[in-house]
Amino acid sequence: MTTTKSPMAEQPDAGRAPGLRGLAARLRDERAAIRGERLTSEDAPFWFVTPALGWSVVLQLVWVFDEEVSIETLTAMNAAFARGRLNRMLVVPDVVGARPRWVAAPDAPGLAADSRPVPEAEIDDWATAEMSSVPLDAEGGRCWRLRSAPTASGGTVVSLCALHVVTDGRGMLAAAAEAASASEVPLARDADRASGADLAATTRPPVSWRRQRIGDLADAGSQAGAVVTGLVKAVLEQRKAGGPEPDPRPVRAPIAERSPAADFTWATATVPATDFDRVAAEHDGTANTLFIAVVSGLLRTSGHAPLPNPIKVGVPVDRRESEADTRSNPIAGVSVYLTDEPVAGGDLGGIRATCKAAFVRLSEGRRAPHIHLRPLAWFLPPAVIVKLVSAGNGIPDAVISNLGDIPPEATVLGGRSARKVAFRGMAQGVDASVGQRFGDGVQSWLVRTRDQVTFTVLGCDETSFPSDAVVADLLDRELTAWGLPHEIW
Repeated sequence: MTTTKSPMAEQPDAGRAPGLRGLAARLRDERAAIRGERLTSEDAPFWFVTPALGWSVVLQLVWVFDEEVSIETLTAMNAAFARGRLNRMLVVPDVVGARPRWVAAPDAPGLAADSRPVPEAEIDDWATAEMSSVPLDAEGGRCWRLRSAPTASGGTVVSLCALHVVTDGRGMLAAAAEAASASEVPLARDADRASGADLAATTRPPVSWRRQRIGDLADAGSQAGAVVTGLVKAVLEQRKAGGPEPDPRPVRAPIAERSPAADFTWATATVPATDFDRVAAEHDGTANTLFIAVVSGLLRTSGHAPLPNPIKVGVPVDRRESEADTRSNPIAGVSVYLTDEPVAGGDLGGIRATCKAAFVRLSEGRRAPHIHLRPLAWFLPPAVIVKLVSAGNGIPDAVISNLGDIPPEATVLGGRSARKVAFRGMAQGVDASVGQRFGDGVQSWLVRTRDQVTFTVLGCDETSFPSDAVVADLLDRELTAWGLPHEIW
């Protein structure tokens, strides 16, 4: 059936008084402010660790330039972040079941510009110190910070840190691309580049306590309904699957015993992209399966998971519907078990098939039953949630995040192209006196530019990865065994 528009229909405001149009717009804005952009169940794990354990899960993007990037460029980039998607504040309601909501932060952090030159050999130490100590607080409206320092060779190193609860890796890359592009124009024009969503966030009217309470009660009611729906889905999934898949890995000592100091260790490697793709194809794999094989191979050679013990690998999957999807953490995870693999220089076909089957199950909506119970978390005390999550032996040996291509505009600042770009994450505030730890074996993040593939490995098990030097040596040997030319940071 076709319809036709009348001339009046083509002018939706025709015949309306300007005052009525303004009132309607104000009511729409107020309703949007009451609802707010609330945390989702995917955001929840990165939020609950803060009130329950005192952790802050921090992500970091690091650029290394051979040439100086001007303070003016970095200041303009900082100003762009200040009006972008990262500059928000989390408001926690006192209504049980209502989700915390985001509002515009009242102010923004200034650029942290160091004056002391950093030697090339200490760039990684400088970046690690920043990520480990940057003072971020979602409820305080400090979700990100941009920091820079000159290098002893005349270049510049730049760090962007952000809380995971405000963004995942892909969102952070997109925010960096937006801010880097904005830094190429004079500051006086920056306001004209802000998106409509950003402007709306700063111009929405204040909302009364009463209306906020109504919004929180309504959200709590919607989450109660989501709990009921989730319980039904969990039961159906349990029946369909015939019970949870047993974990085939042998029981090992608790992670707190293997990591008594709660320390992390690091290594970062950069590989020419053409060589990475070539080696993957030569072994019947993809760049993603080669990444999984290299990082998982560390667990074999380190003794954390020697053959024939299976390795549980967690692979986060981006569920964004389009580039316009600006949700903080639209992530779904799949888990795969590697049995005989990986063997350095061996066939990647087995890993490829195992991963493909897991991705197909996810696309078909087949999830572990407990995933459907996530809305219940908004009704439970954070300490109870942590106990439930910590129970059992289900933490993956490796969590491997392939963020893919960095937007090209995110690699250029002030007309200078970055020589190296790396991405990584960690948890601040892990208390060695309690049993919880962030991760178990290793975690790794990969980013790709036109010429390079770079990934960082975080060692979480002090027994297997006691120092940065050990992780670097293991990574060096693994890449060499695969015939991959590389640079270890």
